[in-house]
Amino acid sequence: MDDGSYARRTLGAAAAAAIAILLAVPADAQIYTRRNEKGVVEATNVPASHGYRLTYPGKGTLIHSTEYRMRRSYNGEFDQHIAAASSAYKVDLELVRAIIQVESDFDNLARSSKGAMGLMQLMPATAARFGVGDAWNPRQNIFGGVQYLRFLLDLFRGDIALVAAAYNSGENAVIRYNGVPPYRETQGYVGKVQSLLGGAAAALASMSSYVPGPALLSGKQNATARAAPPLAYLAAPKKASKPKVPKVFYRWRDTNGVVHVAQNPPAAGTTYSTLRALD
Repeated sequence: MDDGSYARRTLGAAAAAAIAILLAVPADAQIYTRRNEKGVVEATNVPASHGYRLTYPGKGTLIHSTEYRMRRSYNGEFDQHIAAASSAYKVDLELVRAIIQVESDFDNLARSSKGAMGLMQLMPATAARFGVGDAWNPRQNIFGGVQYLRFLLDLFRGDIALVAAAYNSGENAVIRYNGVPPYRETQGYVGKVQSLLGGAAAALASMSSYVPGPALLSGKQNATARAAPPLAYLAAPKKASKPKVPKVFYRWRDTNGVVHVAQNPPAAGTTYSTLRALD
């Protein structure tokens, strides 16, 4: 085996190790990665040193359906559901249409490589959160997505940029960064939505707060639909706390293929990945 082949295999193993560490981190954690001077991929949720870049998992790559690829343009077949959901939750019709266009371009069978489904690209957790039993059903998908928009409009007091950012990256990310998160995908997403809305974006920001009742999914009341929670926690004073010192863990695979994770580094010359964690 030549040196180049060995180096590629070594770096590949390091990357795989870093990915394994990322998968072990809680889903709502912010993950940062870098490649050090030895070419080893390092991952952490607490970037205590320079060189780390924020990694945003996103919804994955959009995969259009065969039906979408065969059609020339959207013919309005979902307009009645969009109008009904918009009216039920008092969300501006043009905002709903803009979100659907950016999410799926009105492809009701669109899916993403990470599990987002349908017209409004609902992730499984979001669908369950708003009581959507069948995310592939266009009406249920739209009502679930519009209910989520209503929740976000109330949460961020009608700020369309924050609402769009939260629809893309989750409300916790927007709250954590106190604005549009520094994710390239999310910033591009917000720009697309605002571009579609044009001058209407400013007018939409004045929409009144509204706490929705149960969704009328497929003509039936949905008992599990959830109303938006109060906003008091956003303004609540934060308790003072001592800064936590992150722990550093090393992960490597020995010559027998056994994976080791420890706070002490392996022997010199061993390829490893690191993770800094607060817990």
